[in-house]
Amino acid sequence: MNYYIIALLFEENPPNTLLQNIIGVIVTMGVIGICFYYVIRYLESVYVKYKKRPYYIHFYPTLKKLPTHLQAFLNENDFYKALDKKRKRYFVHRTVKFLETTKFVGREGLVVDDFMRMQIVIMITQLTFGMRHYLLEYLNTIVLYPTSFYSILNKTENLGEFSPRFKALALSWKHFQKGNLHQDKGKNLGVHEFTHAIHYNSNRNSNISSEIFYDTFLLLEQYLGDQEIRKKIVDSKLLRVYAYTDKFEFIAVLVEVFMESPQQLKKQFPQIYYYVVQMLNFRYFEGK
Repeated sequence: MNYYIIALLFEENPPNTLLQNIIGVIVTMGVIGICFYYVIRYLESVYVKYKKRPYYIHFYPTLKKLPTHLQAFLNENDFYKALDKKRKRYFVHRTVKFLETTKFVGREGLVVDDFMRMQIVIMITQLTFGMRHYLLEYLNTIVLYPTSFYSILNKTENLGEFSPRFKALALSWKHFQKGNLHQDKGKNLGVHEFTHAIHYNSNRNSNISSEIFYDTFLLLEQYLGDQEIRKKIVDSKLLRVYAYTDKFEFIAVLVEVFMESPQQLKKQFPQIYYYVVQMLNFRYFEGK
């Protein structure tokens, strides 16, 4: 009996099964993949610290295309027309992705047609074109009203409203289009409200685009802490009074000015201009 027990103790362990080997390889590869991701993520954060931009912006295994009738709207857009062929393909791809992931709802009898959808999607695509992570987690529905509307949440008459709770953004189509056609004295309702959505999204995500936006916004806040600079901005009247409601409205109005009058902002406040460039990684006004 004792000899039997001793024999069992020294008996070799049974070999691993094929399934165990496969599971071991999968687990090992998973751990290596996770470690590799965080190393690359850390290195990119270091890169961003010095270069003020991500490693890359565009990478798509396959590029989507717009139907011909929708591409016609894009061909009329000045920003799109100024892009090179490669970036035009990227812009089209992102436009399709926004159309696929965004629901449009008309209110008060407004029928949302292809023209409306495309004008709105082109604007958000342009505004986020410098960001690698361009789809906004907290925005999947666009609600359009013919004109101003009463907000149940705020108990006010509004032209635009972003609701992260419902992942929705409501707009007055009349005033959106007025800003889109640059007929509203430098104001742009769409840019304003989409900036709120980008800002909120960046505060709650940790991807590289969100990190750049959030960290640069903190630098901008620090820069604006100088009383003399604040006075100079107020005295310039470059930003309308509404910008001084709070920091969220300030950045939304600032991005409006950046998109509507980039050279004026650059001339009067070059440091602030470059903070916005860095925040959105939007370098398409450079060289103009």
